[in-house]
Amino acid sequence: MKKVLILMGILLIPIFFIVLNNTGRGTIAKDNIVFRDKLSDYNLFKGKIADLVPNDQGISYELASTLFTDYTDKKRVIFLPRGKKMIASDDGLPSFPDGTLIAKTFFYPQKDAAGDVRQQLLETRLLIYKDGQWNAATYQWNAAQDEALLLMDSASVHVSFLDSKGDERQTNYIIPSRNDCMACHRQGNQLFPIGPKIRNLNRIIGHDGDSIQQLVQLTKQGALDLKSFKSFTNLPSYDDLAQSTASRARAYLEINCAHCHNPKGTAYMTMLDLRYESPMHETGIWLKQAKIIGRMSTLGEMHMPQKGTTVLHDEGILLIKTYLKTLK
Repeated sequence: MKKVLILMGILLIPIFFIVLNNTGRGTIAKDNIVFRDKLSDYNLFKGKIADLVPNDQGISYELASTLFTDYTDKKRVIFLPRGKKMIASDDGLPSFPDGTLIAKTFFYPQKDAAGDVRQQLLETRLLIYKDGQWNAATYQWNAAQDEALLLMDSASVHVSFLDSKGDERQTNYIIPSRNDCMACHRQGNQLFPIGPKIRNLNRIIGHDGDSIQQLVQLTKQGALDLKSFKSFTNLPSYDDLAQSTASRARAYLEINCAHCHNPKGTAYMTMLDLRYESPMHETGIWLKQAKIIGRMSTLGEMHMPQKGTTVLHDEGILLIKTYLKTLK
């Protein structure tokens, strides 16, 4: 009888976990803004729009560890209302003022016939914060590269590009729909940014030919209210070989997987919590090693991450394989 009760408990724990974490997981609210038809309608960039030079309210930023998206490069800019700041209270997302707009443009560097490098712009994703709610939309760049148009559904673009090894590849790059955006950005019944957590902004960047701590620079620019710089941790770059394999791998899982695989994410039922700050014994990594690397290494419907990739990330797979071997 005792063995039966123990077995029932083991079987019921996952069910209780799912039920408890499903509380308040209602339907995502409809947009409380109307997205404009063209990216140029927002006047986010000065001069030629394809040069992606932010207007006076735009502040470019960089992340320590970045989402893998078929080897694209990205230009990240946050636009804050005049006189307003982000407020950092912990290592997570800062508090954003109403009216904040976050723009992320995806592109491949390309060489033209003369050998000059130009950008093949693919898409710009917008997150706009209004009345306590984030709204998401995607804009696809046209062939002339002089405008990006609002997408109502996903789109496919055939591209040729060079991967990190310098090898030429081709793929049908997928631009996500709004529903695709919600799948990753959803926490409970709300949308949130993924990348610009304080720990991921806490890195050294180049500025005017020198190096500076990015959080310090954001504070000097009047964009961030930072009470004490020393109180914040930093997310390692998973490309930094000077860091331990474990910290690099956990950083990779944080930025590429944890937005879904956490107690409030859309993959909460998998009982994987891949957030960087989660203690190892609470992540589920040790128990699901084979499934993690198996789905990372497989293309198609079973591939992870499910959204935003059409090719395998060879370097990421190798990193996670190496990390998982240390757990045995």
